[in-house]
Amino acid sequence: MGPRSKGFNRRRFIQAGAIGAAGAAGLPLAASAGDDGEQDGPMNLVLVVIDTLRADHLACYGSPRARTPAFNGLAGRGITFSRAFPEAMATVPARRSIFSGTRTFPFRDWVVHPGLGGSPGWAPLPDVSRAFTTVLRRSGYYTAQVSDNPHTTNGIYWEPFRDSFDRFITVPGRGGAVIPPETVPEQVARQWLPPSMRDAHHVAVMRRFLANHGRGKDERRTGAARVFSTAAEQLPRLARMEKPFALVVDCFDPHEPWVPTRKYIDMYADPDYTGPEVGTLRYRHASSYLRPRDLRRMRTLYAATVSMVDHWLGRFLERLAELELAGNTAVAVISDHGLLLGERGWTGKVPSQLHPELAHVPLIVAHPAGKEAGAVVPRFATTSDVGPTLLGMAGVSVPDWMTGSDLSPLFDGEQPADDRSFHYGGYFNRFWIRTDRWALFGENRGIEFELYDLTLDRYERRNIARERPDVAEGLYASLLEATDGPLPWFDAPPELRQLGYDTPPFRIDPVPGRPARRAPLTA
Repeated sequence: MGPRSKGFNRRRFIQAGAIGAAGAAGLPLAASAGDDGEQDGPMNLVLVVIDTLRADHLACYGSPRARTPAFNGLAGRGITFSRAFPEAMATVPARRSIFSGTRTFPFRDWVVHPGLGGSPGWAPLPDVSRAFTTVLRRSGYYTAQVSDNPHTTNGIYWEPFRDSFDRFITVPGRGGAVIPPETVPEQVARQWLPPSMRDAHHVAVMRRFLANHGRGKDERRTGAARVFSTAAEQLPRLARMEKPFALVVDCFDPHEPWVPTRKYIDMYADPDYTGPEVGTLRYRHASSYLRPRDLRRMRTLYAATVSMVDHWLGRFLERLAELELAGNTAVAVISDHGLLLGERGWTGKVPSQLHPELAHVPLIVAHPAGKEAGAVVPRFATTSDVGPTLLGMAGVSVPDWMTGSDLSPLFDGEQPADDRSFHYGGYFNRFWIRTDRWALFGENRGIEFELYDLTLDRYERRNIARERPDVAEGLYASLLEATDGPLPWFDAPPELRQLGYDTPPFRIDPVPGRPARRAPLTA
């Protein structure tokens, strides 16, 4: 079946709302229907993927730790999925799930792809013809992507994926320096690092990042500004096309390092603070390398970067409206994972801590007609639902091989075809499974269980696995049944196990055209 031909006319949104972290301009937020309820042509699609964005930093998720008027405005004209958890983490596994519309966890038959990442699930799409964007292209859509994600914009393994689009635009900076790091003095780089991280390696990384991301002074040089500005620049050409378009905007901010400009930092900063800018972190226990004031400053810089991303998302959505595309374009926003900022004692992405700070992400889908505007849906949702949902909204048949759920019936007051009574996923050698009442984490081998009763302990503070082994074992059995278990296990050195990290076996997939090699891996 081809793209849907009925819907709403292309018109400007008619409901005003604030955009940008500074709230400097107005963004139309809701679409209006024509008298006949018809639209000029098939529905356009925009998917925004934001890296490392915690749901609890958006006011639309009930805990406004950052000022995000653009995200909140989008939620006001669409559906907010309040229980969205990526079924596979981290960056690359989540994107495999998003673009394939298929569950990626558990990471069976995984091997290392040199240069792509040494953790389970980090691999290219197995078949780019089975990406939802390729399905749309075969159905008559013009497909484009703008991205600064260093893992998918560079290297040979994701090259077939890049080639599967009509146009793929790489925004350099994360995955390739444009401005030499030597243009940033070492002393300046050290000022963006906590004292315990001012070693040669971290100084070099920060010099490179500062040189290519505005040095904390030029907001236009940040990754978020360049990605969303580049995407906005594509819109006039897309608007002139005689075919519908599907545009993916993949922004790596607010992934660390963080170098937001002063106006965003001042939104959250202690005015009496005189210490360093804590612009990055380690994946370990915070007490091992950070002082309490450093940790507070880290949280400030993360929130500031989230607000900066929100500002540039708002600018992009404003341009969509200015070109009278908003009334004919569905917009979806999702993140791949969150980040620990000292919660439970940890910083970074630590697989043994699959709590909401790391695993709860925003998922917002807005229909161009404003259907179900402002609705909050508590159904479990995940990364593999994105592709089927966008296909469903466009009126394109969802292929049988997609295992994600088409959530688009919700816009017509109906329920998705599957009844998701529980949800599961994983990261490295760890799994999680959630029901309305319970959250269970543990090693894939069925040990080190952590069980939380969400009716009594919504913040997951008290592990009752020893008190309720029957519940833990029952949930694990349900997971194995759902995944056709047993789950895979990849060996790890003892020093990494305490973090929940696991180094895979010494089996390395050869680079195409080169012989296979064997070598020890590092985390």
